[in-house]
Amino acid sequence: MTTKIVTAAEMPNCYETSKAFLKQGLQRIFTYDIDTNENWLVLYQALYQVYPEYQYALVESATQQMIALGNCIPIAWKGTFEQLPDEGATWAATQMLTDNHSQGHQPNILCAVNIGVLPEYRGRQISSFMLQQMKKIAQVNKLSSLIVPARPTLKHLYPLTPMERYITWQNENGLPFDPWLRTHVKHGANLVGICSKSATIIDTISNWEARVNMRFPETGDYVIPEALSPLTIDFTNNQGTYIEPNVWMHYNLA
Repeated sequence: MTTKIVTAAEMPNCYETSKAFLKQGLQRIFTYDIDTNENWLVLYQALYQVYPEYQYALVESATQQMIALGNCIPIAWKGTFEQLPDEGATWAATQMLTDNHSQGHQPNILCAVNIGVLPEYRGRQISSFMLQQMKKIAQVNKLSSLIVPARPTLKHLYPLTPMERYITWQNENGLPFDPWLRTHVKHGANLVGICSKSATIIDTISNWEARVNMRFPETGDYVIPEALSPLTIDFTNNQGTYIEPNVWMHYNLA
């Protein structure tokens, strides 16, 4: 299989193709309302309008099929990396619009928003390749660091374990237990903290039941498919709230 890296600046209709890719590559808790969630659509479309050269895909040369996708944002950050915000990728996407442009701050670091691989192509080190490509983008644009709000691969199997404990688990070689965190460490990243509210989804109970194909008979916390932490159902307010923690990884590229 012959592949090539293509940026959104080089690929016609890359935004629409990428959105279709996410429906295949992301968990259903995130893709259920991908075509109707106006806040998400505004932010994701802005990535392609404002920074097309930072959005890239791995494409199969013969078929032009997108098999992997990388989204990242150059942002301005003056604090220490241990002080990175709890909101993770959500913060970075919002920062792109409210800080860098309205206030004219000069970006100095690159923040990952997404690295995804189609399910049938996983297990071939493609995610590592896409990560290396993101580091190259940062270096080409003279950005001193890459930060990644990493979503641990196996955390969904342990949704009741606090992230603070999960990140301390190690394998027999003393490396992180989680494969995605382990990949980052092997590529030179430091784990600098937890972004405890990296993604927040608030929806009606009926929409949550459709989103995850489960029934929620009463108020309480529920373990749901592919989620890293429980879903909280509140019948009084007809509301389900999911708050996902991720892990901040930092690469010093200076």
